[in-house]
Amino acid sequence: MLYVVIPLVLFGLSFLAGMLGLGVAFIATPVLGIFGFELKHVIMPWSLWLNGLTAISGAVAFARRRMVDWRMAIPLMLLTTAMAPLGVWLLKFVPTAVVWWIYLVVLVFLAVRMAFPPPQDDAKEIVPKPAARLKGVVAGGFIGVFAGFLGVGPGFLMMPTLVMLGYTARIAAATNSVIVTLPSYSAFLTHLPAARFDWVMLGLSSVTALVGAQLGARFMARRVRSLLVARLFALALVGLAVHRAYLLLH
Repeated sequence: MLYVVIPLVLFGLSFLAGMLGLGVAFIATPVLGIFGFELKHVIMPWSLWLNGLTAISGAVAFARRRMVDWRMAIPLMLLTTAMAPLGVWLLKFVPTAVVWWIYLVVLVFLAVRMAFPPPQDDAKEIVPKPAARLKGVVAGGFIGVFAGFLGVGPGFLMMPTLVMLGYTARIAAATNSVIVTLPSYSAFLTHLPAARFDWVMLGLSSVTALVGAQLGARFMARRVRSLLVARLFALALVGLAVHRAYLLLH
């Protein structure tokens, strides 16, 4: 039964992640926890693998629509890729419960920031000035470490950071989809020696996640405005935070 349910669930989650320009790990990690999978050796490497696949799938759709700011995407992709393994290494020294509490606090903070973004005009598709790009690169180093530590890829942190730097949510989502590709796999490779996979489940979920992310990105690129993207992102984060808080307190 799980071989049907989980790939379908991940299809839906990947559609949402594709709309938001994210890899699916930020939402797949707690959802897979609902099914009772172990966190560090099963969920994290599995989610990071899917994160890279869904990010690539979404990035292809956004690139075809010429929505990616490559001058920001490339340096941030390389920087977060280099820094993510450091976060994975730090994970060895922190108990699992502490990791989940940190994750919860970050979710709440980002939800508030994304629910009330700066005024955005999609007709202009604003791209920040060089000074803002430099701030983004500096922030990217810290984001790479923290995302590797949480095992979710940098996308859920990078997306609101780009919005706060002045990008519209649509351009932030498109640019973010490129940034999160390589960091997902650098963190995945660090987890790989201790990973435990169900290979049939991994194959099925990979296919459904790829398709879901591609469809979600295409839908967002054509029909969804920036404010709605930001509010959807915030809503998803709130839902995850509430669920994780419930599990931690019971």
